[in-house]
Amino acid sequence: MAEPAAPTPRPIPVVIGTAGHIDHGKSSLIEALTGTHPDRWKEEQERGITLDLGYAQTSFPDGTEIGFVDVPGHEKLVRKMVAGATGMGAAMLVVACDDGVMPQTREHFEVLQLLGLRHGLVVLSKVDLADADVRALVRADVAALVAGTPWEQAPVVEVSTHSGEGIGALRSELRRLAQRAAAAEDSLHAFRLPVQRSFALHGAGTVATGVTASGVVRDGDTVEVLPARKRSRVRRVQVHGRAAAEGREGLRTALNLPDVAPADAPRGAVIGAPGMIPCGKLLRARIRPVPGAPPLEHGMPLLLLVHTACVEAVVFLPPESQPDMLADLELSEELAVVPGEPLLLRRPSPGVNLASGTALLFAARRLRRRDAEERAALERFARALAEPRQLAVAALEWLPGGSGSGEEVAARLGWRPEAARRALEQACGGRLARKLPGERYVGVGSAGLLAQQLAAAVDGFRREHPQRLRVPLAWLRERLGPHAKSLEDLPEEELEAAGLRRRRGTDWELAGAQAPPEVQADAAALRAVLEHAALQPPEVAALSAQLRLPEPRVQRALDLLADSGEVVRPSGELVFARTPVEALRQAVVGQLQGAGMDIPALRDRFQTSRKYLMPLLEHLDACGVTARRGPNRILRDPAAPIA
Repeated sequence: MAEPAAPTPRPIPVVIGTAGHIDHGKSSLIEALTGTHPDRWKEEQERGITLDLGYAQTSFPDGTEIGFVDVPGHEKLVRKMVAGATGMGAAMLVVACDDGVMPQTREHFEVLQLLGLRHGLVVLSKVDLADADVRALVRADVAALVAGTPWEQAPVVEVSTHSGEGIGALRSELRRLAQRAAAAEDSLHAFRLPVQRSFALHGAGTVATGVTASGVVRDGDTVEVLPARKRSRVRRVQVHGRAAAEGREGLRTALNLPDVAPADAPRGAVIGAPGMIPCGKLLRARIRPVPGAPPLEHGMPLLLLVHTACVEAVVFLPPESQPDMLADLELSEELAVVPGEPLLLRRPSPGVNLASGTALLFAARRLRRRDAEERAALERFARALAEPRQLAVAALEWLPGGSGSGEEVAARLGWRPEAARRALEQACGGRLARKLPGERYVGVGSAGLLAQQLAAAVDGFRREHPQRLRVPLAWLRERLGPHAKSLEDLPEEELEAAGLRRRRGTDWELAGAQAPPEVQADAAALRAVLEHAALQPPEVAALSAQLRLPEPRVQRALDLLADSGEVVRPSGELVFARTPVEALRQAVVGQLQGAGMDIPALRDRFQTSRKYLMPLLEHLDACGVTARRGPNRILRDPAAPIA
């Protein structure tokens, strides 16, 4: 009987990387998972340490396939670790149980955080060398390391590559992690592949490899290698070491480029759609100093690490230092970088991370003190990064005359031309831009700039607070800066275009907002506890303990309940279910319509104390139900909303 055919490989579009201290078993772990040792160089195999990036993949019975990148753990090779981290969609933080959390564990984890890598899990390796007490101590060290980060709830898996313990469980967790972190299809950006390695193959020419950052590349496409500005036809495409019809975002891809030399495509080069990837030597960026790191100084030489590149640079800071500031980075050589790419600024010796950042635009000259309008335009550009319509309009400002075609906007942003035209047409529909003769576009002016900023701010708030149904007006005003004074004048249609609806009070409604299911479930459990507690609710810490939920989850659930009007938060940490507060309101109204307010009677009726009752009475004053007149209260509006 013929054996059944092997399932067709289905690579998940994500590469999972390793991170951790030297000799904590990262490469052995990859070998145990894939059957391939990622150390390909003789020196690496002889010394037993990883000196460069290594690659492998593992397959599941249904054909699902996951790619891996193994990075060096040595402190002197952090720049190579960052080059590997750039291609990661998720990571395994590996901590050996016979060693615990070590300096490069912390540094690698810091790099993952600075680059915005949110998907991951923790592997406790070499568990065969540690007893239960030591394992528990290492778990505690890891918990302290990831506390307060997106990795706080990451799975922790104990494994031994020597005995095989935990390898099956780890494979299952990795599959779930890869599916969560899989790259979503990017309909905006042009094809772009930062080169991690290139070499000459006899009879074929240059082969360049890396993880496709965006777009699609197919056999026969013409691509451009930057900054060499050399073009080549793609002769063959491989994904995970096999011939493939195309390479897509999130997949480890190799391209045969017969028309360029390996020297034209070193690590740090970018292969992309011709004419669509910005390139230059003076990069404007938004940077954020690392807390506790040595301070950045104007004119300081440092290393810039972006995608797979590492180049010397000099940083030029604005006149006033800020936690989050615009800066110019003067590079020692040209780089290809698209707006929005994460950056890492590092002191070369002794090595330390100084700042993270986000790439904005290339420029011809450095910003000067008097360039206030240009700085303001850069701020608008930076705030618009997350919203395609806003970003397309913001990019128009940087074209001659403040207008341009879809192709010109695409080349500025690293987008596909059709995506830029679509975003600009949508901007015209939202009255953010106007279409000119000759298929050109222009922004609508200061009102349009406010709408751009507002939409970008709202989008940013939604990403940062997915549980919220409303956005505080104070938060919007802070983000909009000087233009916030015009916020109230925006017509309803422009607010709708930005995803907002006016409402009475200090918050505006986020149109169409819906909290994630897990937050809704937490909120339902929390509401039941608060309803039962009536007018003597527990504080947040006690609620967390009672529900067995971390305090951040409780706070997110409280945000949702507050936005949906199901709780009342009069002051400080106090939070009440709305139903008992409505009952209190009716009792207060009844008293004031009769003989007058009797606080002891209210306290006894609701079985509460002055600690809870007095803030609620002050809340009724603030809402307009009642008002203070000297030592007494009077009734103002019995039906005024209280939440």
